[in-house]
Amino acid sequence: MNTLPRRVPRWKAVVGVVAALALSVTACGSEPSESTAAGTAKTFKIGHMIFDTSVPFYSNLIKKERETAQQLGAQVDIRSGNGDLANEISVVQQFVAEKFDLILISPSDPKGIIPAVLQANNANIPVMAVNTQADVNSGGKIVTYVGVDDYTFGKGQGELLVKAIGESGNVGYITGKLGTSAQIQRKAGLMDVLKQHPGIKIVSEQAADWDNAKALAITQDYLSKYPKGQLSAIVSQGPEGVSGAANVQKSGRTDVKFIVGDFPADVRKAISDGTVYGSVNQDPAPQGENAIKYAVEWLKGNQSAVPQPNAYLDLPTITKDNVEQYKAAWGE
Repeated sequence: MNTLPRRVPRWKAVVGVVAALALSVTACGSEPSESTAAGTAKTFKIGHMIFDTSVPFYSNLIKKERETAQQLGAQVDIRSGNGDLANEISVVQQFVAEKFDLILISPSDPKGIIPAVLQANNANIPVMAVNTQADVNSGGKIVTYVGVDDYTFGKGQGELLVKAIGESGNVGYITGKLGTSAQIQRKAGLMDVLKQHPGIKIVSEQAADWDNAKALAITQDYLSKYPKGQLSAIVSQGPEGVSGAANVQKSGRTDVKFIVGDFPADVRKAISDGTVYGSVNQDPAPQGENAIKYAVEWLKGNQSAVPQPNAYLDLPTITKDNVEQYKAAWGE
């Protein structure tokens, strides 16, 4: 019997090697764990549903999320709900169907988004809220909320208002999008401050939906409705009020003080110029950065590194006295 090994034709040997390599690549690509069979770290897929990405505030938040994801080797897919709850739910459902590793949500309706949160929960996909909250008392599980305490934000505006006009006066109120957690909680904070100052009255309230043109129209309506001497201040929940403040100055209504929210470049300039009395500084960039950092830590299993149930950021109040100490949060 011939005991020498039988020679394998070269073409068969090459085919065998290629097949083995193909099998190896296929196996690595289907591996759902954090590390592949070759030991390479998995790229986490993070989806972020923002109720309306056209709102200027979100520009720096989105920019910082993308930068942070690139630095950490993650992928972030940011999609807009276009200001419509049905679309917001649909976006989250798409993330679930596409088996994203973690979903970030910035909903317009804290209760209305819960059915989508529950679908993600049922698919074992963790969910974090960013900038606007979800009402977990209505059901669903949120890992944490990354943003600011909007109740504290509203209190800050209330305290600025008292400093601006004293213990009495009529006030026009411009809110953001009705039903958002920011709109609800900022109003609650403001009203709790005003309970301690009964001489200050909110005489009119309208929603501008975080829109500059709407805020300007509301301001003009207030000035028409309340002649000189009948309105002491206008409080805008967001930065949109700055355009109305400029209009007030041009019309000679120096009797009306303006309090706004957030700190973009035009608000910073308005405070420096004296057009706006003050604002509460909410910076979007660290919200985007922290959202991605916490998402990656959670997916890596470092859950103790994620503050729960809330990851709040600071909310300094800014007037002409300290405006030079702060850079604009966006717009420069």
